[in-house]
Amino acid sequence: MMFRRLVLAAFLLFSSLYAAELSTMDAFRSKVLTSAVSFYFTARGYGKVDNVTVDTTKKTLAFTLMPEGEKQPLSVAIGSYMTLTVDKEEYLILQKVQTNRIWLNRIFADHMEEGIKVPLGSVSKGAGSLLLKL
Repeated sequence: MMFRRLVLAAFLLFSSLYAAELSTMDAFRSKVLTSAVSFYFTARGYGKVDNVTVDTTKKTLAFTLMPEGEKQPLSVAIGSYMTLTVDKEEYLILQKVQTNRIWLNRIFADHMEEGIKVPLGSVSKGAGSLLLKL
């Protein structure tokens, strides 16, 4: 009976440590994604990114973009993301892009099938795709 309690206690301790490690890793992934998306859209002059939410399990994200020169924010939902390395350059590929603007959704559907290619190099110091795959 004592052995069972000891095994159970060890299991619970290990499970909580593992869950904490996963939670920390998810938080880190979320920060990398948030930074990459914010930097990309701001640096290109598209507008200011706010309210980024990331689901690292489903590999989705959503954010609000206040487009440069506009008065109404744009709601953006990314249905999936993945990482890609091309010639030692790392990218975050944003796919299945949906917004609260019908005309913009049509442009994405017609011309952006491969997704939006966001460079990770400046955000992740060369470890972006590795961090997002862990």
